[in-house]
Amino acid sequence: MEWDIDVSILTNRFILLEVGRALTIAFLFAAVIISMIMLPSLMDGSIFSAGISTSGSGYSMFMIGLLFLLTAVFIFFYYDDKYMLSYVVDEKGVRTVTRKAQRSKNRTANILLIIMGLLSRNPAAAGAGMMAAGGQDQSIRWNNVKKVTFHPKHHTIVLRGGYGVRSIIFCTQDTYGPVCSLIKSHCRAAIVTGR
Repeated sequence: MEWDIDVSILTNRFILLEVGRALTIAFLFAAVIISMIMLPSLMDGSIFSAGISTSGSGYSMFMIGLLFLLTAVFIFFYYDDKYMLSYVVDEKGVRTVTRKAQRSKNRTANILLIIMGLLSRNPAAAGAGMMAAGGQDQSIRWNNVKKVTFHPKHHTIVLRGGYGVRSIIFCTQDTYGPVCSLIKSHCRAAIVTGR
């Protein structure tokens, strides 16, 4: 079974959760690096006694917030608030493929994000761009599926494999029922939940 679907980027809760996870990982990675750099100054107390102003951290937070806002505007205008996917569900498993037009836009956006992150000395933005560049297509075999969650209200199915392995299947209204049946027949050993 194969189908194409355009998914809203800014309003789809599943995509927003995935973007949030990616940005959180990148932000935490940057925070760990900055903490390691500042650790010697914190341990000997020189960061507090040197009269260092904390207004720089407020400016940094403002810039990160501005980056998020500009990213949302960029997604709205550049991507037209949609992500173009194709799905192939067969006897082997599920394959999610980013369509060619979307792939081209992603490549350009990822390169811009990396460059802007490096120029603005924002490792979180550069890291998010690098992570996004790596995973445009994905597949999961039926024998690797450990948990299946059905979301009939959103015509969405979430397949979970091992740690960090997740595939979100966005269905059309017409394909949701047949895809659910196919998944249930192939994932009998998986934990199945529905919402």
